[in-house]
Amino acid sequence: ASGNAVTGTVASLASGANATLTVVVSMSNATSGTLGYTNTASVTSTTPDPTPTNNTSTVTVTVAPLADVGTVVDLPTNGTAGLVVTGTITFTNNGTSTAANVTGSVVIGTASGTIATASYTIGSLTPGQTVVQTVTFTVPGSGPVGATSTVTTTTADNTPTNNVGTDTMVVDASADVSVSKTASQPNGNTASSTMSFVIVVGNAGPSTAVNVTVTDVVPAGLNVLSVSGNGLVASASGNAVTGTVASLASGAN
Repeated sequence: ASGNAVTGTVASLASGANATLTVVVSMSNATSGTLGYTNTASVTSTTPDPTPTNNTSTVTVTVAPLADVGTVVDLPTNGTAGLVVTGTITFTNNGTSTAANVTGSVVIGTASGTIATASYTIGSLTPGQTVVQTVTFTVPGSGPVGATSTVTTTTADNTPTNNVGTDTMVVDASADVSVSKTASQPNGNTASSTMSFVIVVGNAGPSTAVNVTVTDVVPAGLNVLSVSGNGLVASASGNAVTGTVASLASGAN
């Protein structure tokens, strides 16, 4: 063979005898449709041939396309609760044929529910071609956050195991705690009367605040008579007042 030109020779072929030439080829199709190949073989001899019409033979073969689309999703390793982060979704055709009507999607969420979804109409992916998409979302108060991407094509794909990609992101907690203090003087503001301070601790989230401690040092001249807590463990040492709570959920006070 020289390239695609194949030759077979035999010095002599007896009447009624056969000789066989076998040609093994690799089939290729870079398109998304079925291709047809026509192959004609011919034979000659230096001996006169009274029937030249059977000296050629033609066959036609068809080659169907075969793609191998795959997807990978990448999230940041860590994300701080309440901040906006970006994930990337990669769609690739690893096959030898063009993948037609390619579509992709991604779903991001936690055990509590879905955070974000996105769909992508990619169209065609030629062999080796890659398309990268992004998705942005706000990191929830707790995690982990999981992402699953998928890709499909109407072209035959005999490697479906890489049609789904997954990734996970750790959530770093962030809690916006606040304190508000008000004074109440129901008995007036004369010496020897009593009054109270009300201190409210809040958590605007997005994460649960843990090991919360609020302190208040009452000015000299005011004597602490008692302390109590609603949702807090209250204590006092002289005029130094402390309230603690092991955890305070987002939105609580």
